[in-house]
Amino acid sequence: MVLGELVKCASGTFKGLPYRITHIMPGVIGGYGNPKSIQLSTSVDNRLDVSYLSILLRGEDLRPKSFPWRVSVNSVNITREFKPQALVSLEGVVYALQVFDVSRIVKEAGKYLLKLSAETSKTIEVLSVSLVGVEQSQYAEIVMDYYSGVLTLKKGEEYTFVHPREGLELGVEIVAEVPSRTSEVVIACGEEAVISQLIGVSEISLKRFQASQEFKCSVSLSKSNTPKPLVLSDLLVYRPLTPAPQVSLEASLISNKEIRVLVKNEGSSRLSKALIVALSEGKTLSRNELRDLNIGETIEVKL
Repeated sequence: MVLGELVKCASGTFKGLPYRITHIMPGVIGGYGNPKSIQLSTSVDNRLDVSYLSILLRGEDLRPKSFPWRVSVNSVNITREFKPQALVSLEGVVYALQVFDVSRIVKEAGKYLLKLSAETSKTIEVLSVSLVGVEQSQYAEIVMDYYSGVLTLKKGEEYTFVHPREGLELGVEIVAEVPSRTSEVVIACGEEAVISQLIGVSEISLKRFQASQEFKCSVSLSKSNTPKPLVLSDLLVYRPLTPAPQVSLEASLISNKEIRVLVKNEGSSRLSKALIVALSEGKTLSRNELRDLNIGETIEVKL
């Protein structure tokens, strides 16, 4: 039986591009020998139209108001109470999620410091912290739905959601806890994608996905060698209304003095006049101008 739910937090048409950054398993707080707080730093390059902060936790006792709890961004208090919007008990542990509309606080470009604090004798695992929103741009427009919560799917169970009716190819982004590396997560819209070789809390990102004629998508756990379920916490689905480039970066360390970066244009138009700038403590280390990239094209850059 499917447990929990995902609640729609934001929906509409926005001028800009989807923005999401997720800290996976950033730390443990509370309990013997663990810190009482953790701090996470996030940088925003461009002004955000809307922004939401979601926090996924796991512990033995996560009842509302059962312990002092504080969330702040740049020393501005978001909450002083533990009042999760979603709670699911599963095999002796509890999953809890809090989501906040931080559009008035996290909007300008810059650096943001998030602090989570708890006064409790019980250990709390912070599984993921996500900042989700729309990065403003005069050249792009999207239709977007953002869901957050806690929802569990055992093998063979399915979660269905409606995707936007207008726009170009779909983008689907999910934060989920995958039960084992042999598990297969199937995301089906107009086409089907099988995700495997993941374990634990992971990000799943699909871009340029074909939309279905029924305007519906589904997520299911089709294969797993463990009775543990798939746990969904964040779901972002969007469709661009205007063709626009979208860049993904994959960096790896070649040596102590050299980094290899794979740059891919995952958008729906040609990428032109792009730069890669490497910074260290605010100082520019290198500046590379990229050649134009066609849709789906990848190049390698060494910094």
